[in-house]
Amino acid sequence: MSGPALTPDLALDYLGELSTDIRAALVIDKSGEVAAVTGDDTRRGERMRELAIDMLDAASDGDQVEVVTTEGSVFAVRGESWTVAVVAGRMPLASLMFYDLRNVVRDLG
Repeated sequence: MSGPALTPDLALDYLGELSTDIRAALVIDKSGEVAAVTGDDTRRGERMRELAIDMLDAASDGDQVEVVTTEGSVFAVRGESWTVAVVAGRMPLASLMFYDLRNVVRDLG
């Protein structure tokens, strides 16, 4: 998506259009607060925020992480000002998911 920067809510809509594998998504702002979460579920958003930040902090490069379980996958990408995390089905194409997440982080501004 090119042009003006996305808003966090539009970023979630855009991700939903890009992949039918995404079950839930989250945008975290520079201060570490939830900026948008799928379904506006603040309780779930806060839990997702904690887990996404913990996973990224534990990752060797700290900029992206993928976790795969028997139930599904979690992807997170951290940029300079924004972090985006998604919960997806079991078999998404990781390279495409990371490509989309990095583009969304960039387009958020």
